Amino acid sequence: MAYFHGGGWARGSRQDRAEERLLALAAHGVAVASVSYRLIDTATHPAQLEDGRAALGWLRTHGVEHGLATDRIGAWGASAGGWIALMLALSDQGDGTGLAKRPDAVCAWFAPTDLTTVRSERDGAALALPEFIQGRAIPDMEAGLLGLSNIGDDPMLARAASPVTHAQHARTPVLLIHGDRDGLISCAQSRALHGALTRAGGDSQLLLLAGANHEDEAFHKPAVLAATAGFFSAALSG
Repeated sequence: MAYFHGGGWARGSRQDRAEERLLALAAHGVAVASVSYRLIDTATHPAQLEDGRAALGWLRTHGVEHGLATDRIGAWGASAGGWIALMLALSDQGDGTGLAKRPDAVCAWFAPTDLTTVRSERDGAALALPEFIQGRAIPDMEAGLLGLSNIGDDPMLARAASPVTHAQHARTPVLLIHGDRDGLISCAQSRALHGALTRAGGDSQLLLLAGANHEDEAFHKPAVLAATAGFFSAALSG
């Protein structure tokens, strides 16, 4: 399974949260390969998806050399990394790469799913920001991903880069986990995608963590990690 770190597409590394997440999932018997991808100071969308597809393709080709089962590969991500995992599964590649670079199951933690509404939903909910960003100006992360000054400068591009737009393309199981007190990326984002996936006949599950904010330590509780590991074990074993 490939893991994609968070950081608003602007920061972070594949070593982030290794002990709390990657090693914890591995302890449940799920092999995890943590992926590096280009950040927006180097390249904007769709570079992050290109890197994700390259990582999945490499795992399918070379994973067996490292003792990994490669017939079915999942994608897991947190926040911006969750967006990558979802887009890898849902967006039409249109480049002839086929299914080899598409995950067979996806779990996204507190991910943005509709880039056109992230900011308005955050402002409307008026929930407390997570501690790591309190007292700081909130950058327009979604606009930065697309190389825009403002997300409203190109609404068609923003919609095309939103997982919810591609819900009808769902072919793989999806697990969405979100805190219901997320002050940075509203849980309405996961609710909207879950609704769109189920209406399209997709296999979608939504878990809301009561009282949890963005990147909350509640996500590292045994029950949440067990649910994530159990989802992948079941989805990738068939």
